[in-house]
Order: sequence, then structure tokens, then C-alpha cells
Amino acid sequence: MANRAAGKGYENEDNYSNIKFQFIGIENIHVMRNSLQKMLEEKACSNPRISAVSEEGASVLVHCSDGWDRTAQVCSVASLLLDPYYRTVKGFMVSLVTTFPKEAEP
Repeated sequence: MANRAAGKGYENEDNYSNIKFQFIGIENIHVMRNSLQKMLEEKACSNPRISAVSEEGASVLVHCSDGWDRTAQVCSVASLLLDPYYRTVKGFMVSLVTTFPKEAEP
């Protein structure tokens, strides 16, 4: 409730039909960096959520409850994993510009 009172939080389910919220408890950027390194070392990309998006074309809404860096982290990593374009120099630059606009907070 405190996050919602501050203009943060998550979307109201009543405003959307046919959705399912999944809160996955994403840790801070330092923990996420270590997790990404481990995932890359183990090539552990067989997650069922990733498969649903890449193979079934499932749509995903990513929203961080406090409005900071986690949303951008998830979206940028997902782009890199799911679309080879974003693994090119040009694609990576596009990802940086669209995911981390210069107006974003440091």
C-alpha cells in the first residue's frame, strides 16, 4: 500500500482483462549482476517463462513495484536473450537508447 500511495506499485487488475500477475521478487542490481554472470556461465536459458515468450509468442508486462532500475534490467536482458538483433552492435545501441533513456534517473 505504501508504494501505491507514493504513485508506485503495480497496475490495478480491474483495468485489464485476461491477465495474470506474477510477482517474482527481483533482487537489487548487484545481486542481478551476479545472477546474470552465473546464467551466462551455465548457459541456463531453458526457463519455461522464456520459452513461453520465444516459442509461443506470449506477451509480458514488466513493472517494478518501486519504479527504479529492475524493470529496465529485466527488459534489456530479455531483449538480448530473445532476439538476435539486440546482440548486434546496432541492436544493442537501440536497446540502450530505448530501455535507458537519458532522462532516466541515475
